[in-house]
Amino acid sequence: MVIKSTGNAKKIILLFLLIIFLLGSTLLAIDFVSTYFGLYFPLPILNTLKQITINKKLVKNENPLLLEKEELSKDNERLNISDEQLAVKANELASKESDIDKKMESLKEKENELDQKEAMLDQRDKTYNDVQNNVREQAIKLYNMPPKDAVAILEKQSESDIVDILRALDKYSDEIGRASLSPFYLKLLGDINKDKAGTVLRMIKYPAGNKTTGVETLNENETPPNP
Repeated sequence: MVIKSTGNAKKIILLFLLIIFLLGSTLLAIDFVSTYFGLYFPLPILNTLKQITINKKLVKNENPLLLEKEELSKDNERLNISDEQLAVKANELASKESDIDKKMESLKEKENELDQKEAMLDQRDKTYNDVQNNVREQAIKLYNMPPKDAVAILEKQSESDIVDILRALDKYSDEIGRASLSPFYLKLLGDINKDKAGTVLRMIKYPAGNKTTGVETLNENETPPNP
């Protein structure tokens, strides 16, 4: 009895499923024919099934869009972060560039200062050389003049200028291999202006062996060395 009832139950289920299938097929056939011929038959069950199917399709279609939107949103976030990082790096580069410009300006200023100092030193050297050349020319002229005329010119110079001229005179005398007239000029200068001669003597001294030769060591009757 149990076995027979189980077999009947299966048959009933299969028959029920067959009815549902036939009903669904009939509804689909009616809907297809009515759509093909432009007729409308309101079938609530079919409309409900269509709406469910459409909603499922919409959900399936929306899911990729939502994923794409999320990916786009993430991409935008990454782009925003990249933009911020680029902005930070741009500011850092601008700051470094500003520092480099300041250092370059400082270097240019120092270079200008060095150029000015170099020009100043060159001018000093030129002036010094000009003065030395002028002193040498004066010494040579005095060497070739009569002693009294030369001393008269020397007496009008300052003590420091007289010292420079006498030293240049010594150097020129040494170059030509002649005795210097400086001690004799000092003797004659003492006869004209003893104070100036004494000051010049303290500023410049001429060695004679182990002693220092000055105006006092020259006798009045002593003749000057031959130029």
